Amino acid sequence: MGFLLALVSSAAFGLIPLFSLPLMHDGMAAECVLFYRFLFGALAIFPIPVLRHERLAAPARELVRLAVLSVMYALAALLMFQGFHYLPSGVASTLQFLYPLMVMIIMIVFFHEKPSLITASSVALAILGVFLLSGGEGEGAVSARGITLLLVSALCNAVYISGLHVARIRSISGLSITFWVLFFGMLASLVNALVSDTFVWLHSWSEAALAVLLAVVTAAVSNLTLVLAIQRIGSTMTSILGVMEPLTAVTVGILVFDEPATAGVFAGVAVICLAVLLVMAGPQLVQRLKKGRLQASK
Repeated sequence: MGFLLALVSSAAFGLIPLFSLPLMHDGMAAECVLFYRFLFGALAIFPIPVLRHERLAAPARELVRLAVLSVMYALAALLMFQGFHYLPSGVASTLQFLYPLMVMIIMIVFFHEKPSLITASSVALAILGVFLLSGGEGEGAVSARGITLLLVSALCNAVYISGLHVARIRSISGLSITFWVLFFGMLASLVNALVSDTFVWLHSWSEAALAVLLAVVTAAVSNLTLVLAIQRIGSTMTSILGVMEPLTAVTVGILVFDEPATAGVFAGVAVICLAVLLVMAGPQLVQRLKKGRLQASK
């Protein structure tokens, strides 16, 4: 059951373009799309910890930390949505999926974790994957601006995740943390939309349905199944199954939005997924190999 929950979680994240792109194609700015995603997502998440009898209240200092980190989370999402203007949605989602590798690099550079051959290999694979997705230097190369936006988006997401690890917020559960992140993200997105004069009300039932689905599927369902999957199969295996996120986004882009299905796209997606899987599963594989050698030598 845990494996199925993990696959549902990552696939739900990968459906972000399916619901967000129609809203943006209708003229709604990314800032406003994000506001509705966070708003309806927070409303959908709120009853879950309440029904599970999990506490929502947290000390003021922890809420301040969550508010700061939520700005990074909202910025990551905003840059990803902006990237949809320059890149196929599947390519954009795949580049954003580089955040676990960036988390590892942040932990090495700023928190003195030891680098390894696995990390170096993953970085090399990631660079190769980005090169393949970009189309190299030929006429089919995609927007350098789009690639930059998505790499910065992945970096913001990595800073958010690393920050959560360092903040060590233990007074509330993961679901309650998710609610506060969505709540503060909603406030940040609303301020951004008002300041940039891009805020608009939902004009039709179809827009409302897309906004609600974007929030419920890619925020509430994805985060709830993520928490449940981690409880059943652990964070490492859940993270590995997160590879369904870019694969789902690429599939949706090709089948729904007629995005190009080139050899470079498939090769780039495969190499980037391999780089991320190597970062997440590599240390466990090395430990198992060492245990196997020790047992064999006895």
